[in-house]
Amino acid sequence: MRLTKFFTGNVGRCLIPLAILATLVITLCWCQCFSSTPVVEAQARPKPRKTRPKADTQAKTPGATFSHKTHRAPRTKLICSNCHTIPAREAPDEIAAASKASIKGFPYHDSCLECHRRASPLFFSGAAPVICTVCHTRSSPRLSARELNKFPKQSEQTMEVEFPGYYPHDHRDHKRVNCASCHVTDERAYVAIAIGGEAAYKPPEGTFKTSPSGHAACFKCHWQDEKPKKDECAGCHLMPEAVAQKPRKLLSPNAVEWFKSWPLGWPKRLSLKFNHESKDHNEECATCHDLTKIETLDLLKAEVPIGTCAKSSCHFSSSTRPSISKEMFEEDNDIAEGRNNSPLSRLGQHSCTGCHTSVIGGAPPPCSHYLLFGDQYLTLEDYPKSAKQIAERCKK
Repeated sequence: MRLTKFFTGNVGRCLIPLAILATLVITLCWCQCFSSTPVVEAQARPKPRKTRPKADTQAKTPGATFSHKTHRAPRTKLICSNCHTIPAREAPDEIAAASKASIKGFPYHDSCLECHRRASPLFFSGAAPVICTVCHTRSSPRLSARELNKFPKQSEQTMEVEFPGYYPHDHRDHKRVNCASCHVTDERAYVAIAIGGEAAYKPPEGTFKTSPSGHAACFKCHWQDEKPKKDECAGCHLMPEAVAQKPRKLLSPNAVEWFKSWPLGWPKRLSLKFNHESKDHNEECATCHDLTKIETLDLLKAEVPIGTCAKSSCHFSSSTRPSISKEMFEEDNDIAEGRNNSPLSRLGQHSCTGCHTSVIGGAPPPCSHYLLFGDQYLTLEDYPKSAKQIAERCKK
């Protein structure tokens, strides 16, 4: 009996700590199991792969620039026909690739490869060589015929003519050509022209003559018959440096401003009221135009000396036609009093509108007009108020 109590008491005292220990172990195991579940799930899920973004083969690369200046003599031995050709006389303005006439406009690859397999920009430079964008809309190893820029490129179309045509009108061969074969009456519907805010003036029919705008007129003779022939482009199309050495009539600062608002596609003319079809003007072109000074086709101003208009039987002191002397003598007060018919001040009382519109006719007459009165310009007897000012301005 005493032993049983002893045993029971000892066992009871031992079970209490064991129960506490068991509870702690169960609690710990349960917490560990609970907290490890997300880890197991996370380990079970595949890790996302870090992949590099694929190259956008459709992305456009910056456009490459091309300059004819760097591809012509003296820098290279190339001539235009190395890259371009005109395959048919029936379509003389349709430019094609020299080695592949089916490709219109730009040269074919072989024209570029000859130099650019070694010279920069390189033809084989990476997966998307920048040189491709000279002709194509993007750079890629896979391009279709539709992915070509317009020829010439849009940016080039809006620029001035890069190679103005050289055509010496007084050349012995050109003198044999009838002017009307290139210059005929412009029969378009005429538009009203306004400059400087003045009322628009619509020239009468027959005012303008046409000028050649393509190869067709020249190829009547220069296809294969006379030099320069169709493939000898440099015979007519000069580099800008060469054009600068040719005689050209430059525009005055006033004229540059006037022509800024001139309608595109219509000849720029200071004497807008001159009509080629008038019965008094029905003469040969060379009667008025100084052909020795017209050598380029991008005319800034067709050379017509004022002396041609001032012939005694025409416009110098005529009583039936616009009179230059009468118009200019009426400028005396305006010049002397400082108004000088400035188009900006609107204070001038007189404007030479026999040949000009009001804004152009209201500008100070050029010195060439005063020279009609003699080398000494004007005497005090002729221009009592303004002769001195005129002489000082025109003799500078």
